[in-house]
Amino acid sequence: MAGALVAGALLTASLAVTACGGSESPTILNTEKVERAIETASLAQRNEHVRVSCPSGVHQKKGLKFSCTATDTRGPVADRASTRFAVVEMDDAGRVRFDAR
Repeated sequence: MAGALVAGALLTASLAVTACGGSESPTILNTEKVERAIETASLAQRNEHVRVSCPSGVHQKKGLKFSCTATDTRGPVADRASTRFAVVEMDDAGRVRFDAR
């Protein structure tokens, strides 16, 4: 099963997400939408059911990079494989691109 998630390294997608926050403070990226997008892409492109975790409190800023982790949801917990996704913000409006590493 570990190979299945690693094979997802070709998985690449982009997503426009909406932000949270006001205009006076730094805009925070809605990483929950990024998590759902990675889960949806993993299922659609690799037929893999994963649970994704991204950091919270990420500022919405073009070029900013962060990582999310996708974990297989099937099988015993000790045997579940994980894959890191590199996420880069494509613009200041919340559009991101992600791919498995």
